[in-house]
Amino acid sequence: MNNAEFNTPQNEAGSNGIYHGWVVVAAGFVLVLVLYGAYYSFGVFKNPILDDLGWSDTAYSGAHAVYLVVHGVLAIILGRFSDKYGPRWVVTFGVILIALGYGLISQINAPWQFYIYLGLLIGIGMGAAYVPPLVTVAKWFDARRGLALGVAAAGVGVGQIALPPLLKLLINEIGWRDSLLVMAAMTCVLGIAAALVLKNPPNPTNNKIEIPTRKAIRTQSFWFLLCVFACLVFGTNMIMQHLEPHVEDSGIGDIPSALVITIIGISGICGRILSGYTADKIGNKITASVCLGLQVIVFYWLFKADQLWAFYVIAMLYGLGYGGTLPLIVKMSSEFFGTMSGGTIFGVLLAGASIGGAAGVLSTGIIHDVTDEYLWAFFTAGTVIVVASIFNLILKPPANSQSDA
Repeated sequence: MNNAEFNTPQNEAGSNGIYHGWVVVAAGFVLVLVLYGAYYSFGVFKNPILDDLGWSDTAYSGAHAVYLVVHGVLAIILGRFSDKYGPRWVVTFGVILIALGYGLISQINAPWQFYIYLGLLIGIGMGAAYVPPLVTVAKWFDARRGLALGVAAAGVGVGQIALPPLLKLLINEIGWRDSLLVMAAMTCVLGIAAALVLKNPPNPTNNKIEIPTRKAIRTQSFWFLLCVFACLVFGTNMIMQHLEPHVEDSGIGDIPSALVITIIGISGICGRILSGYTADKIGNKITASVCLGLQVIVFYWLFKADQLWAFYVIAMLYGLGYGGTLPLIVKMSSEFFGTMSGGTIFGVLLAGASIGGAAGVLSTGIIHDVTDEYLWAFFTAGTVIVVASIFNLILKPPANSQSDA
């Protein structure tokens, strides 16, 4: 293994000769599997909760909008804590809050409780637990950064493969409340175990450029990257929370409907790893253009799709597209601005993107309540991703950065 590919010396290999950066990748993989795999599978709870409690789609979606805003804002503060004090205890704190939130959601009876437990508790927890693992992975790698980030982020896909059908079966057998308790216990045990493995590399990064947060947010590159990210999250949260209910509303059974999220997970693994590897070889911009193009196709196709095979193909294409984009956002942020303030800078990006996510999930709920269908929401998302594609094409790195795109 060529040591020039990494940020740290060879003596950071463990007693078994494995470079510790890959241990951090494994921990990041488990964390995003448990945390975002679970959240992106939460759509399977939507219809059971609404049917049981009699809420409107807007009331349900509003809690997710609050979650996204809180998640994004707290990511700035807690990302800075991770840069300053290390990721281990920041992430552990977040995991505990997320597990507590799922446990408390199992006891809800009124919308205000859902807003507090999902919007605030889980929102704060995700703000603490999501940014540091991926940014820490970026700090351990240089030449193979894209591949390492792709492997770590693939944990989301594994979670989407395993969790939706498992949770659907649990809901059918023991109800949605007890199923949430199971999810809370899984989050706590696996999340804390992975968080305790995280640590920053001992030596300074090899990045050719290090731009502090205050200067980074004044660059055109930062704002164009934020626009790409915000548009991406607009569509992602719409799909993850509303695609499964839309498929079920189309007259398809609940288990086949849940499998669309699983298919997104399977293809998302391929998308994350392939995009990271490809971006290392041919550049970020071309790779991102392909990933965004796939998402545009998906959203416009959803406007017409009504058969199970079409939904499964859509899920496969969307997984490749959306799955491949997130590692590129982290990679471009690290290469544009460096990794020393990576947690803070990516936290600011995530805060802006969360506004897009909140707009996506809330507007979908409102459109569904008004029209009793999701079609125009999906069409809107396709147009938003077209805007993301335009920003990606005109996006350029800051002067003297080490990125090619």
